[in-house]
Amino acid sequence: MKEKLRKFMASNAVNAVLMKLSPASRRNLRRAVKAAYWAATPHLMAQRIRMLRLQRRLGGVASVSVLGAPRTLAPSYLSFSPEKSHADAKYVEIAPEEGRYSLETDWSKYHYSYVPRRRPDDIDRLIGALRMRPFFSIVVPTYNTPLLYLERLLASVRAQWYGYYELILVDDKSPTIEVRATVQAAAGGRVRTIMLAENHGISGATNAGIEAAQGDYVVFLDHDDELTADCLWELALAIAQTDADFVYSDEDKLLPSDQFSEPFFKPDWSPDTMMSTMFTCHVSAVRRSLVVDIGGLRSEFDGAQDWDLVLRIAERTKRIVHIPKVLYHWRVIPGSVAADLAEKPYAIDASVRAREAALQRRGIVGVLEPVARLPGHARVNYSLKGTPLISIIIPSRDNGAVLSQCVQSILSGSSYRHFEIVVMDNGSREPDTVAQLLKLAAQPQVKVVPHDFPFNYSEINNVGVRQAKGDILMFLNDDTEVISADWLDRMAGYAQQVHVGAVGAKLIFPNTRSVQHCGVVSLAAGPGHAFFGTDADTPMSFGRNILEFNWLAVTGACLMIERAKFDACGGFDETFPIAYNDVELCFSLVEKGLYNVLCPSVELTHHESLTRGDDGLDPVKQARLIRERRRLYAKHPRFFMRDPFYNPNLSPLDLQFRIPAG
Repeated sequence: MKEKLRKFMASNAVNAVLMKLSPASRRNLRRAVKAAYWAATPHLMAQRIRMLRLQRRLGGVASVSVLGAPRTLAPSYLSFSPEKSHADAKYVEIAPEEGRYSLETDWSKYHYSYVPRRRPDDIDRLIGALRMRPFFSIVVPTYNTPLLYLERLLASVRAQWYGYYELILVDDKSPTIEVRATVQAAAGGRVRTIMLAENHGISGATNAGIEAAQGDYVVFLDHDDELTADCLWELALAIAQTDADFVYSDEDKLLPSDQFSEPFFKPDWSPDTMMSTMFTCHVSAVRRSLVVDIGGLRSEFDGAQDWDLVLRIAERTKRIVHIPKVLYHWRVIPGSVAADLAEKPYAIDASVRAREAALQRRGIVGVLEPVARLPGHARVNYSLKGTPLISIIIPSRDNGAVLSQCVQSILSGSSYRHFEIVVMDNGSREPDTVAQLLKLAAQPQVKVVPHDFPFNYSEINNVGVRQAKGDILMFLNDDTEVISADWLDRMAGYAQQVHVGAVGAKLIFPNTRSVQHCGVVSLAAGPGHAFFGTDADTPMSFGRNILEFNWLAVTGACLMIERAKFDACGGFDETFPIAYNDVELCFSLVEKGLYNVLCPSVELTHHESLTRGDDGLDPVKQARLIRERRRLYAKHPRFFMRDPFYNPNLSPLDLQFRIPAG
C-alpha cells in the first residue's frame, strides 16, 4: 500500500494537478493521503501508539527519535524546485513563484520548504478593518547589486498584499553604471530613489533613506534579499494590535540554487540572547520617530550596524513584538554573512564593540569573550558588584558519599570564595552518612541543618533560605560536581542583573559529554529538558546550547537567584513537594517581567536521580507527576502548550528544536 501511494503521488499527472491547487488545498490533500496510509497499515499505527505510551510512562517529552525515525514513518515533504530564469526576461518573478512544488520523501534533502500563503480573498476588507493602518517606508541601500537580485527584490515589494508603503532605494554611488541606471529607472509610483554623490557606507546610505522617509515605520531590507508577499500585512496587523515600537519576524535563507534553507524560528524578545547573538535580524520594522530620536544607524559599527541599533532601541522601549512567521528570505551568496560569519572579520569586531558600547551606556561592567566552539561569536562575562555572600543550599538524605563529593568539589574547585554551604539533612539514618555529615559540619564554610520531616523539595529549600545569610541563593542537588571553577562568579554576574530572574548552568552526565540540562522548554507533553542526551560541545539550533539564551525555565538542580527576587515570588510553592517546583518558580519570575537565563559556559556533572530514583519508572510516582503537571498549568495557564522562548513553528513534541515532520 505504501509503495502504491508513493508512486501515485509521484506521478507526473498528479503533480500537474497539484500545481493548480492552492497551498492550503495541497496541505489538506497530503494529510488525507497520510490518513489513508495509516488506515491501511494498522500495525504501524499500533506501533506508534505503543511508543507514545512508552514515552508518557517515562515522563518526558516525545522526541522524533522515540516516535520513530522519519525514514521509518516515510512522511511526505513539500519541496520547492526552482526554475532557471530566462536571460531575456524583462520581469523576474519572486522566488516562491518561479518554480514548482512537489511531494517528496527524502528527509535529508527536503526537510524544509517555505510555502507562500494564499492571498485572502477579502484582504481589502481586512486591511480596512484595522484599528490603525501604519504607513511603511521600506529603505534599501544599494551598492553594485546584481541586477537579477535587484529585480527580484523589486518584484517581492510589488507583490505585497498591504499597499500602504513607499520604497526608498538609496544608491551608495555604485561603480557599476548598469546598477545606477536600474535604480534610477525604478523611480515612480510608490518607489523613490536617492543617488548619493559620495559613498557613505551602509549606515550612511540607510540614514539618507530614513531622513527622506515619510512613513510611520521604517522597514529595513537588504539590497539582494526578498520580502514575502504577506510581510507588510503581518507587520501592520501586529502594530495595529500592539502599538509596537519594534517588530521582528522569523526568516529563512535563499540558496544560490533558489531553494529555501535554514529557517530561523526565533524566540520572543530575549535581552540576554540579544547580547549573545543578533537574533532579531530580518525582517524588522521600527517606529520612525524612535529611529530618528536615537540618531539612526552609526557608521562606526558598519557590519553590525543593525545589532547596535536594536541594542539602543531596547534601551528606549519595551514594546517589542515578535511575529513567529517567515516574512523574509535572506539570500546566501559567496562572501556574505548569511553564508559564513567569518567571511567578514570587520563585522565580528563591530559586533563586539557594539555590545561593549551597550554595557558602557548601561553602566554595567563586563567583558566580551570569544566562544571557542562558535568562531566569530562572543559572550558577555559580567563582573560581580562587590563581594556578595552566596549561600549554596543542598538538601540531602542518606547520601553521604555523594554529598561529600559534591561539597568537596565546591570547596576545592571554586574560584570565588565568599560563599557558605547550607546542607539540609532530611533525616539521615545511615551511620556512614551521619559520620560524613559530622565531618562536613566541621568545615568552616559548611553548616548542616537537621530537618527530619517528610520530603518536600519546596519546603526544605525554603527552610534553607531562612537559615542562609547570603544575598544570592544557589539551590544545588547533592548529586552534582563542579567542573567550571568560575561557576559562582559567572552565574552571580548574571543573577545581579536587574532584569534577570533565575540563572541555570549546563549539566553533563557523568563519564560522558552528553547533556542532562541546558534549559527547560514547555511543550505539548509538559516541561522537558532541551537537547537532552545530545553532545554538549556540538552547536545546536543556532547555538542555543552554546550561547547564553533566555529560557522559560531552568532546573532546580543548579539554580541561582538573588534573595530579593526569590522573596518577591514567595519562594518555592510548597504545594509542589516533588516535581515542577523549580519550573513553577521560573514561571512566576517570567510573569513578574524577569528573564531566566542559562550560562552554558558553566558546567557541572549531574548524577541524576541518585537520591530519589526516576519518577518515570514508578507507576505511582508517574501518576503524581501527571497530577502536579496539571496543577502547574492550572496555576500558570499562560504557559500551557506555549513557550515564548521556543517557537510555534517548531515541533511541539521534540526537545531538539526541530521542524515537525510530515
